[in-house]
Amino acid sequence: ARKLLRFRWRMLDDARRRARTLSQKGALYPWRTINGEEASAYYAAGTAQYHINAAVIFALHRYLDASGDLAFRADEGAEILVETARLWEDLGFHGNDRRFHIHSVTGPDEYTTVVNDNFYTNVMARFHLSYAADTMRDLKANDPEAYESVQRRTNLTDDELDAWDKAWRTMYLPFDEARGIHPQD
Repeated sequence: ARKLLRFRWRMLDDARRRARTLSQKGALYPWRTINGEEASAYYAAGTAQYHINAAVIFALHRYLDASGDLAFRADEGAEILVETARLWEDLGFHGNDRRFHIHSVTGPDEYTTVVNDNFYTNVMARFHLSYAADTMRDLKANDPEAYESVQRRTNLTDDELDAWDKAWRTMYLPFDEARGIHPQD
């Protein structure tokens, strides 16, 4: 698991370039890749699958929870976490309803492409932003040297952590009152 996560860390510069190409902040991991660049030529199936970032972070969370590998968390893991969380905050927006929305994404089902507020994507983004803010605050409090190193490499600010908190706390999760379910496109 550590080797796979280190593989993702080694692709981080490509993911940063990909985000910039799409006029986004942070990093966006590809859906299909061999060398770190998106290999899918179909926008709706490839580029709009932002949930890949959350899948990488979910794997990071599971690995760290199982292994207790604080050295990886403080270095490569934190850098991945910051850059991918940055993308969610930039991609989404606070609507008139004061909820945080993420539009124009393709969820993991891949059949309903480029939709607004895909339930799975929003749930995973909420987890991702919460985990990123909590992890970085924990590093700041308990490993200030590691925190400062990540901060220097990523230009992380306290304002970003606050923005991540606001986004995850107000994340819109579609709910159909009549059916009593969270609809999934």
